[in-house]
Amino acid sequence: MATKKHAVSGPRVMNINNWESEWVEALSAYLKIKAVPMKGTIFATGMGGSGIVGEVLKHITNKNIKFSKLPIKEKVDWVLAISYSGNTTETIYSVKQMRKRGAKVVAITSGGKLPEYADYVVKLPVGMLPRDGFPYMLSAALAVVGCKKELREAIKAVKLTNLGQAKKIVELIKGRTPVIYSSGWMIAAAKRFKQQLNENAKMFAFFSKMPDSFHNDIEPFFWDNKPFSAKRKEGFVPVIIGNGYLAYKTAQFLPNAFHIKAKKTNKVLEVVSSIYLLDYVSFKLAEERKADRISIPGITMGRQVISGLKSFHTKVG
Repeated sequence: MATKKHAVSGPRVMNINNWESEWVEALSAYLKIKAVPMKGTIFATGMGGSGIVGEVLKHITNKNIKFSKLPIKEKVDWVLAISYSGNTTETIYSVKQMRKRGAKVVAITSGGKLPEYADYVVKLPVGMLPRDGFPYMLSAALAVVGCKKELREAIKAVKLTNLGQAKKIVELIKGRTPVIYSSGWMIAAAKRFKQQLNENAKMFAFFSKMPDSFHNDIEPFFWDNKPFSAKRKEGFVPVIIGNGYLAYKTAQFLPNAFHIKAKKTNKVLEVVSSIYLLDYVSFKLAEERKADRISIPGITMGRQVISGLKSFHTKVG
């Protein structure tokens, strides 16, 4: 299938010593590309860090965007498929299924098989860690759906964020297991933080959505207090992310909760600023733990298992 392409170059890995300029460069990469006239409903899909881009879009733009990791039943006009590698089994499956229902496809990827099923391709820099490609993917996604104003706001968010607060967060989390809570448009930032702690710092970290979490998983914090003491550098620590009513109230009643607040401005600045800061925290924790940030043997094996599933192999392969 003939496709239109736009491509930019980029670094192989993000440099923590040049954090702001790395992010500004990445977010600025697609400012000049023309938006695709995507009228109607847009279905954004992707897995892991690529999927977080779709979730961010859903919350910070005024476009009619639905997000799911797998195909949805509703009829949509466009599919925005985000996969750094272009070979993500679930994403390709979603694209193929939605194309059968008449949807056109925009792919944001560095290569792989995904472009074969796309009407329009935005090419990402090759050779990066997929999780490091997040600001490039966000730039491409905002630009291609016609949200240049929001993209400029994202760049502004990076420039306004004070990374000095990262030290306090690192000290609190170091040696402990964060249980991360959030709600509303900050959910994407909270999920991203959990993923980055898992992949970069090789730490256990868990996420739960408020108020769903009020019905079950907060209860242990009120019964076995010793492991959760703020004075002990072990056990679990509740981390609340966001500025809303639920975040403030939860931080008040949950024992020893640590509340990470973004400066109250608008959705774009709050979400992007939080992701930018918490990505940096994950890099710092990787340094503290002397973790091999690049190697992901477990995830690699997991992907091999997924690609071998008969349900996907039959429909995708």
